[in-house]
Amino acid sequence: MYLYIQFKKRMLALLQQWLTSHSKIERHGRYFPPQELVPYLEQWKEKFEVSEVGQSVNSNPIHLVKVGSGKTKVLMWSQMHGNESTTTRALIILFDFLGSGESLAHEILQDCTLYIIPLLNPDGAAAYTRHNAQAIDLNRDAQNLTQPESRVLQNVFADVKPDFCFNLHGQRTIFSAGDHPKPATISFLAPSANEARSITASRATGMQLIAAINQELQQLIPDQIGRYDDGFNLN
Repeated sequence: MYLYIQFKKRMLALLQQWLTSHSKIERHGRYFPPQELVPYLEQWKEKFEVSEVGQSVNSNPIHLVKVGSGKTKVLMWSQMHGNESTTTRALIILFDFLGSGESLAHEILQDCTLYIIPLLNPDGAAAYTRHNAQAIDLNRDAQNLTQPESRVLQNVFADVKPDFCFNLHGQRTIFSAGDHPKPATISFLAPSANEARSITASRATGMQLIAAINQELQQLIPDQIGRYDDGFNLN
């Protein structure tokens, strides 16, 4: 929480400048199959801790990248839906930044330990489908845990015991942020824990974190931040 609250204009300007001039993502289009991730995983092994934490239905490996040494533990996972590659691409840029030696990167790694699954659904990514190889939406399998990918995520969560979790998704381009004629470049959700949409302690923390991030991001992408519907879903 401290990092985001302190993430002021100077740091945001530094990050924006770095992303513009140092990004190595040169590919176009939405398709990002698992094999595209392999060279990045090899590169990250030189600086970060990379491990295989499980396999998909089709026996494709699922990797976890551990970065940093701080006391605040953050768990992130991307491409739970195989056709949502935006955040996997963003994570590639993030890892590149974290290994850059920039002062902001050093501060993040000193204060936080990041546990990141860059591609949870490799079978869906290969086929460019929302579901996994057994036609299951992994984002609706949290209760039953019928799929190996879901169990991999659950096991990592149990092992890490994170302070914060980020379930990273993509979003169709047809959505705007409110009444503004601008796209919802990024949207947030602190999920409801019951049908009453109660503000539980953990949900309140999530809301506070989102509010702090929103305050800073509005300086970079004003009127382009949306919010997902918070209706309760047991799955």
